Amino acid sequence: MSSMPKLKTNVGEIECFDIPTMHEMSDEEYRGIIDYGLVYVDHHDVLRSHVAHYPIATTREQLDIFIEELQKLRQKMVSKRDDHLASVDDTDKPAA
Repeated sequence: MSSMPKLKTNVGEIECFDIPTMHEMSDEEYRGIIDYGLVYVDHHDVLRSHVAHYPIATTREQLDIFIEELQKLRQKMVSKRDDHLASVDDTDKPAA
């Protein structure tokens, strides 16, 4: 594995991180990514993806639904405190 973090940028906009790089980020570094512009509200008050520019929510009600869905997904994710990244994809690995 390369010691260089795999960060791809284009004109200062974040395009992607690989999973190991994201997993190793501190909470402060990740917050910086969010604050930098993972999502934004445009001039029409639409919540958009900063990278792809697609709309995520156009009303507070839609945003509430999106947050509810994120809360459901949160339950499925590994905590950094558990450090089980290696076992996250065990079900996707082909049988030996």
